[in-house]
Parts: sequence; structure tokens; C-alpha cells
Amino acid sequence: MSKAFTKEDSGGDEVLVPPRPKSSSGDKRYITPEGYRALQEELAATQGPDSGAEGLTPLEAGVRRQERERRARHLAATLEEVRVVEPEAARENRVFFGAWVELEDEDGERTRYRIVGLDEADVKSGRLSVESPLARALLGKEVGEAVVVERPRGAVEYTVVSVEYASH
Repeated sequence: MSKAFTKEDSGGDEVLVPPRPKSSSGDKRYITPEGYRALQEELAATQGPDSGAEGLTPLEAGVRRQERERRARHLAATLEEVRVVEPEAARENRVFFGAWVELEDEDGERTRYRIVGLDEADVKSGRLSVESPLARALLGKEVGEAVVVERPRGAVEYTVVSVEYASH
């Protein structure tokens, strides 16, 4: 293992978490209020009692504890780095950070995404990173406008069907 990711002063082989890559927008890492609360809740859970450690061997329990501590350090560092951005309901019909956007593709299939920060993105849950090509193409667009996004399978055109800023 590279010395860049180990802690030498502790005498152990504890692996340190490498810093998260910077967003393409520079040092600014944005997050929705809901995403921030979710990270805070996860941090609190990693610092609380570990009900999942029951029945583990001492070695397994130690490994699990180290992983929880590592995750807690990572979450604490992330919470210090991000900037919470409140979605503005006044921006209805135009896509900005925090918007829920319903799209329709060329085949008439509809999809719904929320434009969120890197630290809360999860496409399977409908949370699309503001750094993704689709989100970048959507920013500033209005209901009825179309965007073309290059994908590995080829270009896909989406039409903005609706834009909302209410939490779901």
C-alpha cells in the first residue's frame, strides 16, 4: 500500500480516507438541506451504539468499529466542506440546484430526477449529481425546452416536462 494512505505515527496499518475529489466547480461542494440532514443522521448513527456487532468475534467487532470510526471521520469532514443551498420556489419552471425535474425522452418515456450535490447523488433513488452531464445540460432550462445529452449508446434528447422545488 502506498505510504500516502497510511498513518505512520500510530505504529499501525490504519488506512486513512483519501480526500474526496474537488467538484468541477472548484472548492464549492453544494448540498440540499435534506442531503445535509441525511449526512448528519448517518454521522450520529455511526457514533452511537453498534447493534450490528452482536455475535461477532472480537476481531470482527474491532474491524467493524474501525470501519465505523473511519466513516464517522469521513462524514464529519464532508459536513465541514459542503455548503447548504436552499431551493428557491420562486424559480418554478426553470431548472436550478435542488429542483425536481421530470423529463421525457424521444420514446415518450418519463423519468424524474432531483438535481443535488455530489455527496448526496444516487441515480437509483432519483438524485442526480449537479456535476453529471445530464444535470449540467438541464441547468437553466425551462419547462418545454429540450436538451441533448451524449451517452455511451449515443445522443439522447430529453424535454423538460415539469420543474418543482418542493421536497419529496
